[in-house]
Amino acid sequence: MEPRTVLITGSTDGIGRATARALAAAGMKVILHGRTKPKVDAVLEQLTGELPGAELEGISFDLGSQAAIRKGAAAILERIPHLHVLINNAGIFATERTLTDEGVELTFAVNHLAPFLITELLAERMITSAVDAPSRVINVSSIAHTRGRIHEDDLSLAKAFTGYAAYAQSKLANVMHAISLSEKHEASKLVAYSLHPGVIGTKLLRQGFGPVTGGSTESGATTSIRLAGAISVDDPSGTYFSDGSATPPSSTARDAKVREALWAASVRLTHG
Repeated sequence: MEPRTVLITGSTDGIGRATARALAAAGMKVILHGRTKPKVDAVLEQLTGELPGAELEGISFDLGSQAAIRKGAAAILERIPHLHVLINNAGIFATERTLTDEGVELTFAVNHLAPFLITELLAERMITSAVDAPSRVINVSSIAHTRGRIHEDDLSLAKAFTGYAAYAQSKLANVMHAISLSEKHEASKLVAYSLHPGVIGTKLLRQGFGPVTGGSTESGATTSIRLAGAISVDDPSGTYFSDGSATPPSSTARDAKVREALWAASVRLTHG
């Protein structure tokens, strides 16, 4: 039987790498993603050495460029006939306000618009791959979403930028994206989840929150591994998990009008 295939963004280090290693060891075909080809190739070589016989491939493109995302998604569709799981794991914490070539604040672009666009570009392939079980989109969010607000008239935070405000808004958007996907797709074909992995000692934690002691990347990968690797998931599509447990997300995340506005803005900003 052909192994199930998973694409994990930001899987050259941290939680993403730990997730990729565990799923490859469990027998899934893993597509590693990173921003640069040398980094992806290096991790491919490392994991191939650690896991003889594992099915691993790599793809590199910049999540801060929508043109690069479209090119990367096209390459994936050309190379990968079936895609069962997409883990939107990559994320950044920017301390300075920077705009992408599309004029979008970088945190919002990488943390939300990139997962939104990748999911839309790959959704049809994922749906057609759902034969024995629904395909899955898994958004790695954060408990910081509970302090986030969707600045509907200023998503790039031209008037109110702080690194934390941008990060919290983007993580709220991750949760809302998963809920919206659950409402827009038949659960027999495509389900979506979001999660807080815990306070994990990653590069992002150090960049955004200073000298904070966090857990291991392996512990941070636990929920993603379970949701991606299980043959079936009992929790309903749209569920948010905090430290592995199904947990109600913030009241803002459950606001249907704000979710609809975010979806419309995301379509507009990605020229969908």
